[in-house]
Amino acid sequence: MDWRLKALAFRALDLPGGDRAHYLVQRHVTRTWPRPVKTLNALAGRARDLLQDYGRHVGGAPESVLEVGAGRDLAVPLALRRLGVKHITAVDVNRIGKLDLVQHAADALLAKQVRFATWQELEQFGIRYLAPHYVTPDDDQIDCSCSNEVLEHVPPDQLVVLLRALRSVTKKLTVHSIDYSDHYARSDRSVSRLNFLRYSDEEWRPFNSGKQYVNRLRHSDYLLIFREAGFAILEESSVPGEPPAGLEVAEKFRHYESSDLFAIKGRIIAT
Repeated sequence: MDWRLKALAFRALDLPGGDRAHYLVQRHVTRTWPRPVKTLNALAGRARDLLQDYGRHVGGAPESVLEVGAGRDLAVPLALRRLGVKHITAVDVNRIGKLDLVQHAADALLAKQVRFATWQELEQFGIRYLAPHYVTPDDDQIDCSCSNEVLEHVPPDQLVVLLRALRSVTKKLTVHSIDYSDHYARSDRSVSRLNFLRYSDEEWRPFNSGKQYVNRLRHSDYLLIFREAGFAILEESSVPGEPPAGLEVAEKFRHYESSDLFAIKGRIIAT
């Protein structure tokens, strides 16, 4: 689908009833949900990486983990639970979690079959789902916090507040994977993963709806915001992308180094 048409469709989904319509489209038209086993296994790999990071920088394993932006099926929390994490809190700013999708992920990821008929049964299993919920400094203290391709969807002013809150509740380590690319390129291969860099904020605003919002921050911006929130960066890395021939970036992006500007993915580990 042409990315401009998709942007228009997402803007329509910002209207009342859009959340349910969005889910129905994902479930019955694009068939994004439930996720295939291959995708679930990749998310389980993220959970293993998180515990390896924790073991390397802190030692041992965390007893409690908070995932920001856990999504519809809580795949990463389920994988963490299988790996032995006792208490996991999964939060979303909108209540998008679906028990049937959680069950589908559990059937694929857990070593033995467990049935979740209610959210209370999931909490008894060790996973508490809070949604709608914004992380605040008054939340429970946890050993480790994380997010997986979520921070790029948070407006910059809200990102500052979120990271300060995570700094308050995270006792030992925070780990985040971030997607710096143009998400419209996932469904329209005629545009590059860096296409959105050619637009000013004003030009990009009509395409940046609530359902597909991206903040377009670059890797260096995140490092600065993490540090300003009070975190010390332990590890940081980014994956370079290939800018399309003839790409003329908007004025607001011209001060970045090429390696920073054209990164398409990043990872930040901090304490």
